[in-house]
Formats: sequence, C-alpha cells, structure tokens
Amino acid sequence: MPPDPTKRKRVIEPRIDPDSKKMDVGGLLIPPTSTLTALLYGFAHHPRVVAKEYYFWRICDELWNHEDLPEPMMVRHPWAEQMIRAALKNKYLSVGGSASSGKSHTMAAWGIVNWLSQPRDTLILMTSTTLREARKRIWGSVISLLSVIEGAPIKIRDSIGNAAYVDERENLIERAGLSLIAAEKSKTREAVGKFIGIKQKRVILIGDELSELSEAILNAGLTNLSKNPHFQMIGMANPNSRFDAFGVWSEPKNGWDSVEIQNADEWETKWGGKYIRLDGERSPNILLGETKYPWLPTASKLEEDRILLGPESRGYMRMVRAIFFDSDETTGIYAESELSNSGAMGKVDWANAPTVVAGIDPAFTNGGDRTILSIAEVGYARNGQYVCQFTEMIHLNDDATNKAVPRTYQIVSQIVEHCKKHKVSPENVAVDSTGAGAPFCDVLAGEWSPNFMRVTFGGKASDKRVSMNSQLTGEELYVNRVSELWFVGKELMRTKQIYGISSDLAQEMCARNYDMIKTGSLKVKIESKIEFKSRFGRSPDLADAAFLALDCARQRLGLVAVDPPKDEKGAGYRKRVTIKTLGQALQNNDSHLLS
Repeated sequence: MPPDPTKRKRVIEPRIDPDSKKMDVGGLLIPPTSTLTALLYGFAHHPRVVAKEYYFWRICDELWNHEDLPEPMMVRHPWAEQMIRAALKNKYLSVGGSASSGKSHTMAAWGIVNWLSQPRDTLILMTSTTLREARKRIWGSVISLLSVIEGAPIKIRDSIGNAAYVDERENLIERAGLSLIAAEKSKTREAVGKFIGIKQKRVILIGDELSELSEAILNAGLTNLSKNPHFQMIGMANPNSRFDAFGVWSEPKNGWDSVEIQNADEWETKWGGKYIRLDGERSPNILLGETKYPWLPTASKLEEDRILLGPESRGYMRMVRAIFFDSDETTGIYAESELSNSGAMGKVDWANAPTVVAGIDPAFTNGGDRTILSIAEVGYARNGQYVCQFTEMIHLNDDATNKAVPRTYQIVSQIVEHCKKHKVSPENVAVDSTGAGAPFCDVLAGEWSPNFMRVTFGGKASDKRVSMNSQLTGEELYVNRVSELWFVGKELMRTKQIYGISSDLAQEMCARNYDMIKTGSLKVKIESKIEFKSRFGRSPDLADAAFLALDCARQRLGLVAVDPPKDEKGAGYRKRVTIKTLGQALQNNDSHLLS
C-alpha cells in the first residue's frame, strides 16, 4: 500500500507533545515556540530529506502564501519541487532550464529559507552578470520575497545588492545574510577577490545565468568557499556551450558522449553532483494539458517559439528545450565536438624542452576590449608530432590614474616583463598591428626590440601552404590575413597538433562565424570584430591573441599541419622532422607529406 500523506503530515507537522509539554518537530523536542520558528528549526535540523522538503514548503506557505497577501508569491509546482528536492540531496547542483522555468525565483526562496533557518551562521552568495541584470532575475526575487516578511532580522540594501543580518543588539553582521556579487567577465578578478577570506559556518553559492560568467567563478567557489564547514554550490542557466562556465559545471561524470543530451532529464556530474534539465516541451502545463501555471511554458508560447525560432534552431534548443547545442550545425569556424575529439583541450607530453612563443592583441578603445598576451609552447611531443600548446592567457591592464606614464608605455612595459619571465625571445612574438596597432608596435620596437612579427589582420593572406596535404596557399583560400590565422588552426587541430585550449578560449573559438565570398574564386572570410561583438557581447580577444601566437609558430618555427604516417603496426608514431626540413617543405609546392 502507498504511504498515507495525511499520516506523514500528522507526524512531521509541529505540535505540542502532551507528555513533555514541549514542541514536537518531527520527533525533535524543543521549547514551545511559534509554528514558523518550529518549521525553520525542523528544516535546519531534521535528518530526513522528506521532512526537510515538507518543512520547506510549509515555510513558504507561512511566509509567502498567506491570506494577507494579494496573491501567493511562492507557488508549489512540479519543476519547483524537482529543484528543491535536488537541492536538498546534492552539495553540487546544476539546473538547466528553459526560459520562464522559475529557476531564479525558486532558488531565491531556497536561499532565503536556508538563511532564516540559521540566520547568524549562514551566508547566501548569489552571482549574476550585473546588479541591473540581477534585479530582473534572482536578486529581484530576493527583494520581493524578503520585503513581505514581517520582523525579519535583516537590513536590505538593494542599491549595493546586499541584505545583511541584524543581531539582537542591532549590530549589522556582514558575514551573514544574502549578498549579490556582480561577476560579468570583464570584472571576474574583482568578483573572485570577494570570495577570498570568506569564513562562515554555512555558505551557499548560487550562480544565476552561469553561462554568462567566467569559469574562474567556479574555481573560486570550489577552492576558496568550499573550505567552509558547510558549503553548497548551485549553478543555473539556459544551456548554451559545453565550454562555458555552465557547460563545465554540468559536464556528465563520464563525459558528454555518455548521455543522450536531447532526451536525458538528469545525470551525475563530474563534480560529484547532479544536473537536472527542465525541458519546455515537457512543462507542467504541457503534461497537464492545461495552463495551470501561466508563468511556466504553455502550449501557445511553445507554438510561438517554434514559428519565431524554428524547432531545430540553436535558439529553440537552448531557450525552450534546455539542450547543450553542438555548434557543428552553425556557421561557426570551430565546433565543440571538433575541440573535444581532437584532444585540443588536453596537455602535451614533451619529448624535450619546447620553444616559447607569444601573441599580443592590444586594445585601444574603451568599449570593453582587452589587451591579451597569449603564451604558447612549440616543440616535439613524445609521439614524434611537432605541436603547439597554449599555456597562459595574460590580461594586461593600464592604470588610468598614472598620469606620468602613458597607457601605451604601461602596456609595453608589462609585455617586456612577462616575455622575459616566460623566456620569450622578441623574434618569437607576433603583434596585431592593425590600425592603432601600428604606433603601438613602434613603441614596443623602441622600448624592447624591432624583431617581433607585425601582423595586419586586414592585410593579404600569406603565400604559405596551409597544410602539407594541400598545394593551396593562404592567399588562394582566404580573403584576408585574420581569416587565415583563424582557419589554419582547424588543420592543425585535425592533425592533433594543438593542445592546451582552455574553456574560455574554446568558447570564443566556437562563437565566431564565417562566410564564403566570391572574389574571382570562392574564398573564406570570417565575420568582423564588430559583428562578433554585437552577437557575443565582447571582442574575441583571447582567440585573436592565441591565433597570433600560433601564426608566429607557423611563420618563425615551421609549424605546419602534417598527418603522421602509420608505422608497420598501425601506430600513430612518426620519426621527427627538423624545423629546417619543415621550412623547406613549406616553400616547395611539390612536397606532399613529410616522412
């Protein structure tokens, strides 16, 4: 026989024990108190998940669904139940959901109830891109839910995204309460800095719209905040790329190939947590056959989205189906599966010490562009392949308050310092000299050395062969130099000669689109920075710097795409080829494969 829910309610619901005259909270005896206080005590201390779940929803009823309010503020529905149940069972939780799935509102309630249950000892941290954007999502829900709680021991400071605990002596306790941390990618360092040194008995980090944040937020949570006695991390987003922060957080325990992305509703993650998916096509309204929860996806809204976006489009898959979409089906230069299958995100086992190269993409505007110094290593792997491995992406920042040293000279000084530190010779450095980059390069030449490579993105593609498998040169295939830089990496990736691609770099690589242009012959042209920035929200500075380093390896060190011949046993080992031989072969149109 199935369990009787009314019996369970009678057992768990707080009541006065007739024998002890104490309040019985699911078997826990405490001094007589209010129903709400007893419910909060039960939520905090009862050992059984089923009891905690019951207390959570009863607390929601007491706080936000009572008759004094014009309408219920925390409605219990199947998706909310699924999220809360998963949050109760998992230290690490990833929630991928369609638009309007109630993720932010439900987790705002989760944070508030957790804090109220142990207000002195609990800090709820919430991250979003900006305070302005957070007010439209999770922080807006926090403020609306907190504002109707009478007598809550808290001081709300909405202007700075903070609600701090006020103790019985009216002292403001900053390390307890709820706090929003703006963590847009341009302010990642500041956001991560706020995590350092946080000490509290209970810390819960809720990352809203995690796909828009840097992976560094994940790392900061797992390395710094997890040191607190009780720590939980919840990440939420509309799924996008497998390589953005949310994709990394949601990766299945046994890799992406271990789950059927379009059909799976949950899986274990590599972090030891749980991923749950809220598919708009299986919204509670759809399954019920009626619109019981009008704020969740409805049949009419789904039909509108199908017409507007197309049922197979990336937008529909992401915003309705909550699916991590493979960029193979877009006009992106790189595909996520391409990076995964090539091993490009792995590390090199070097046969000997590699040569260090660098690419520099300087920024000259205040539009959010970053000056990036990309460090890479070039040499022979133990399998005999001549390869390139990206090792570090360094963000260079100028000090606007330093009026004594011009901005350009500040950046140049940092470049020289980092290159010397990483033992990069000037001749193994490539710099974007497009537009304002030309005078920048003049300063770099004067302050350091004129021997570095100047690369004009809008200039002609080179006369070098793209691959040893093809007789075609860069100028025959590509409209301009920057198109060549970006596409040469595809050949090197196919031949498994690129390694060390980070998640942030992979995201930019997969986001840039291209087109085929008729200029006498059909040539490849990648989209402009302006076009990319309008779609992606920022310039592809990491990728541009990385491909400059790769081009330096190609032009100065003879890196070229070469398929390793098989030995007699079919293994992929080949004997080493000297840089001199590679250079000669590149200039020889009769050469096909190096042996």
